[in-house]
Amino acid sequence: MEKNTHQCPTCHKASFWEGNAFRPFCSERCQLVDLQGWFGERYRIPQDEEADSDDAVTQNGDPFPDMNPS
Repeated sequence: MEKNTHQCPTCHKASFWEGNAFRPFCSERCQLVDLQGWFGERYRIPQDEEADSDDAVTQNGDPFPDMNPS
């Protein structure tokens, strides 16, 4: 493989990095195949711990207002 090429993660054929709008993929097709894998939950990011139910829920770093004021 040449210095300016890399292997497409989907089809494994050599493709150029520079000037490639779909990098790291070789084509739009390979990019969409990979995206479908994420949508179909073929790929998963492992989670170490379950979130505690009593943890404050936040949005953009700010806690949500209490929905059930006591």
